[in-house]
Amino acid sequence: MTKGDIAVIGGANIEYIVKSKSDIVKGSKNLVDIEELYGGSGLNYALRLLAYGASVYPLVYIGDDSCGRNIQKTLLKYCDPLSLVHKFISSENFFIKELTTIRSIIVTHGQHRTILTEDKNNQNFFFLFLKSQILRLDNISTVVIGHIHNDKAELNQDSLSLSTIFAIKYFSDEKRVIYCNFGSAQIEYGYEFWKEHLKSIDFLQLNIYEAKHFFKCDKKSPSLLFIIDSLISLGISGVITLDKFGSIGFMKGKKRTIFMARPIELGEEFVDSTGAGDAYCSGMVSSLNGNKNFDEDDFSEAMEIARSWAVYACKSYGGANSCPSFNVMDKFHKKVNSGNEVLQYHDDRMIDIITLIDSTFMVQD
Repeated sequence: MTKGDIAVIGGANIEYIVKSKSDIVKGSKNLVDIEELYGGSGLNYALRLLAYGASVYPLVYIGDDSCGRNIQKTLLKYCDPLSLVHKFISSENFFIKELTTIRSIIVTHGQHRTILTEDKNNQNFFFLFLKSQILRLDNISTVVIGHIHNDKAELNQDSLSLSTIFAIKYFSDEKRVIYCNFGSAQIEYGYEFWKEHLKSIDFLQLNIYEAKHFFKCDKKSPSLLFIIDSLISLGISGVITLDKFGSIGFMKGKKRTIFMARPIELGEEFVDSTGAGDAYCSGMVSSLNGNKNFDEDDFSEAMEIARSWAVYACKSYGGANSCPSFNVMDKFHKKVNSGNEVLQYHDDRMIDIITLIDSTFMVQD
């Protein structure tokens, strides 16, 4: 992969995957298998893109502790020892000294998962870290902004202290491609808060439940058509993932067109959906890296590749436990994408499909 350098911003944590063959019974002893892995949006993007062959600079919030050092070692396994990326990650500046690396527990049973995560860092250490470390970057073509936990409302007195806003403004001024895949801490502010800032990004990815919550107004969730039209009117493109039902994409300048990526079933190969959304985001970035002037064919191809990345992620536990190389991913993509190309729907057919999706995914107001 020879495209431009990528900066990823987001979380990194230790994940303890608890695998249960039966339902967890409260108040009783449950026999499970436990595996220690790594996760968090920033780390998931970085590991998958590095394994694929991209040049990636992670800006993730990890502490200078045993968990943080293990995450650093894992990232370095995918780097050329003589590369600038290796130098960046191996630096002592890679850590946030005041931070304790977050640990999460993910309980899986069949296709269901329950996530328990720590919330013990009660100060926004990440903002100052980001402001200093971002200056170490050069020749970045694309920045991916994932879930930044420290952007939650109770830690920030005003919008100027939000890491997401700082990163958007910085990379927008640098004319870089900006791909946002928001998490709960960012979504809680709502669309009206982010509206002006979203005008400076290129892509927004949310799942259907996040999108409904993000646009909720007066405790009511708007229609999917309203959500898509609102984002297109800001001049951005995006993807809304639909869990088992695939994903829909929309492009700036294409107000009455959606791109539909049908789901691909893994059958008995399915293991765990943790990190599938992050894998989808990574696949989109791998395809459109640095390209602000993509056309409909470019966008369709990117969605097809992203779907394959997400499906592959469901073949193993954790957010980035099994990260394929370029050759492995390319072979897998050609296999699963055959006969499953992304389709375009326009005008009335688009509205019919979006209306059906709205009736399928009921979100409580």
